[in-house]
Amino acid sequence: MRRRIRLWMAYLAAIVVAGCSDPTPASTIVGSAALVASVQSDLAPPVVFNTQMRSDLEVPACATESKGLAQIMILQDGTIKALAVINNKGDESVRFGHIHHRLSGQASGPIIWWLTTPVGTNLHLTDRHIEVRNEGVFVANPHFATAAQALSELLSHPGDFYVNFHSDICPAGFARGFLP
Repeated sequence: MRRRIRLWMAYLAAIVVAGCSDPTPASTIVGSAALVASVQSDLAPPVVFNTQMRSDLEVPACATESKGLAQIMILQDGTIKALAVINNKGDESVRFGHIHHRLSGQASGPIIWWLTTPVGTNLHLTDRHIEVRNEGVFVANPHFATAAQALSELLSHPGDFYVNFHSDICPAGFARGFLP
């Protein structure tokens, strides 16, 4: 909240500076415009995707009652923030979660971003209600050479990506949700 107030104050200050500046020096106008543009980009809303994660969407399907919700938020600087809430009705031992990229016609695809850390660590989460909040960690993969390429594709074609979580009972995944 304080950050938002500071950004608004900076934005208003930039407008006052631009409005009260002598219009003749071009550098003053350009500098003020750049400041306003910078503040506006900081205030731009993130891109948000919500999905329901279900076992019947997994390949192969997993016989569990566990399900969940995931929210993927992409900030203006490209940072991916994830929130996943899992209703662990199947008494899973949740290992980790990811964002995958799936090419058309394929059932599954490679991991693009890890949503749990430490990366590669089996977390053994067994609570009935599991909440995971983390920044996405890009990993080298056969579909994208860089995080910027993957992010561009995610923003252009979000339906080609899915979130899923893996467990000891269903190592290939027990809950999957496609981004809209």
